[in-house]
Amino acid sequence: MLTWSTTNATSVTIDQGIGSVAASGSTTVSPITTTTYTLTASGMGGSATASATVTVTAPGGLASIKHIIFMLQENRSFDSYFGQMGAYRAARGFTDAFDGLPPNVSLKDLSGHPVSPYHFTTVCHDNLSPAWNESHFDVDKGKMDNFMKTANSVPSTNDPDGTRAMGFYASTDLPYYYELAFQYATSDRFFSSVLTDTLPNRMYMFTGTSFGHIRPHDLPPPGGWPQPTIFDALRAAKVSWRYYFQDNSVFLADFATFPTLQGSVFGIDHFFQDIQSDPTLAQVVFIERGGIIGLDEHPSNNIQLGAADVAKIINAWMSSPTYQDSVFILAYDEGGGMYDHVPPVKLAVPDNIPPMLQPGDLPGAFDTSGFRVPLIVISPFTKPHFVSHTPRDFGSILKLIETRYGVPALTQRDAKADDMTEFFNFAAPQIPAPPPLPAQPIDGLCDPAQGKAPGH
Repeated sequence: MLTWSTTNATSVTIDQGIGSVAASGSTTVSPITTTTYTLTASGMGGSATASATVTVTAPGGLASIKHIIFMLQENRSFDSYFGQMGAYRAARGFTDAFDGLPPNVSLKDLSGHPVSPYHFTTVCHDNLSPAWNESHFDVDKGKMDNFMKTANSVPSTNDPDGTRAMGFYASTDLPYYYELAFQYATSDRFFSSVLTDTLPNRMYMFTGTSFGHIRPHDLPPPGGWPQPTIFDALRAAKVSWRYYFQDNSVFLADFATFPTLQGSVFGIDHFFQDIQSDPTLAQVVFIERGGIIGLDEHPSNNIQLGAADVAKIINAWMSSPTYQDSVFILAYDEGGGMYDHVPPVKLAVPDNIPPMLQPGDLPGAFDTSGFRVPLIVISPFTKPHFVSHTPRDFGSILKLIETRYGVPALTQRDAKADDMTEFFNFAAPQIPAPPPLPAQPIDGLCDPAQGKAPGH
């Protein structure tokens, strides 16, 4: 907190981007490195200056991180994407614990036939429903056995028995993601924030709560959602941030404060320019998925095209100067109705707003997570080949941002979340130069008619 008072001043300014201020007052600053602020007071008798230095010592060595970049793709459970990661790691000599797809799993499909997880032969398939009722039914009191029984909440002529819920991908389909997660860090206990579909989970990512909402078709009220977002908190703390979009999809525009925030919203082309230097890259960056243009890895879209799009973004950042002092977090907004064998975990209730249940809805509360989703944490300070087993949700991404930049928590969910520093060793850069990574192929068969278990 900078505090000042002046006498007989007609103009008072503070440098470092603060600008004109009142004759007396105070303001909160959040520099990322030790910074000296100089106040200049001018009046009839001339001008005078005074300076104050703010010394930055971020907790746990976090001062080494100048930029936090995060991105959410769409609708993939952990088992459906990284269920084979344990075998991939073992083939590279890492036999530590990794909770991927267990052997000998068999669930009943809509016709009552047993189906085990199987390797997809198509890089796109028909959609499934991860909505509140379907997801709570899938969990079945922790038995995690009803995924195929709810699959056809989105009817499919290609897969009428719902077997696509049991399909998975492997390193042959997603070599870039597998090697990236292996070289850097991942987690087999990272969950979406709420046991329902995309929009409520994205509300949690932006605000630490869905403020009671559990349905994707709940529309913002006139003027937008009134809840403050992490971007409002960053703006209030004078922490620089930018939001990059890939098409005309900008979820932030659904919030009431968007008119005051939209000056920090840019097309993705600006990201490739901004990463070229520390001064041009904001302290916090969010990258919106390309859902409208089919690059979000949603089940109905070609996952390889989406993964290649993400690879283009991450590779550009890793080859830029800002790789040296940044962290990039890639996650997925929810499980998409795909099978996962690990039950949701208990988490802090974000606020006193209960779920907006309607007659016939399955009971539930906001005291548990959603399903596990893939996570990759990339930074020169990431512990190489690291796998976390600590339960977390999107609140931990918020907590990392809040801890690093001294920003107050939005809700009790992020206030009580783990701050993800387990992933890092700040004593020295652990991966000072990005390792070679495979190209992400885009030539896989995309045929929804093949999106079903063998023999069906």
